[in-house]
Amino acid sequence: MADLSSRERMIRSAVELISRNGVDATSFNDVIKHSSAPRGSIYHHFPGGKTQLMVEAVQAAGAVITRRISAASATGSPADIIDAVGDIWRRNLANSDFAIGCPIIAGGLARASEPEVAQAAAEVLAGWQTLVETALGEAGSPPDQARSMANLTIASIEGAVALCQTTRSIEPLERVMATLQDLSKITVAHRY
Repeated sequence: MADLSSRERMIRSAVELISRNGVDATSFNDVIKHSSAPRGSIYHHFPGGKTQLMVEAVQAAGAVITRRISAASATGSPADIIDAVGDIWRRNLANSDFAIGCPIIAGGLARASEPEVAQAAAEVLAGWQTLVETALGEAGSPPDQARSMANLTIASIEGAVALCQTTRSIEPLERVMATLQDLSKITVAHRY
């Protein structure tokens, strides 16, 4: 993170910290310490306070998976999209010893204390669902099935990440991904 600006370091640190601890348990002090940013820079870069930092962290984290979904849908099948997203989680879970969960879900779960952060998380999830739905539709899936399959895909992968963290095993994610890949092929092939 040494080559990044203090603002970028703070956003990346916030992503990691909320992925590990949640929004409510992540403070400005935690972000400053983790990012090695100058203390005075936090209000300079985030005049909207913790809420602004958390919203931007959720959006930045969401953009990573959005780019992966977009790239996979431009060059591959719906099954390739599932594999691309799953690959991110395989690496994140393994590299963090199952400590890192989804910062988007963490943002969504903070609705009571940080409604703006939860709204940003909802928008990210809706964007992912739209991208998957579009890819399924372009592959030949009927609109209603594409919408349902996209919802199932996002919900299943997010749930699998939580199961992986709980069981400290990558197996729940691998099983979910294999099932989703099979279902996406069936949905497109049968065009109900």
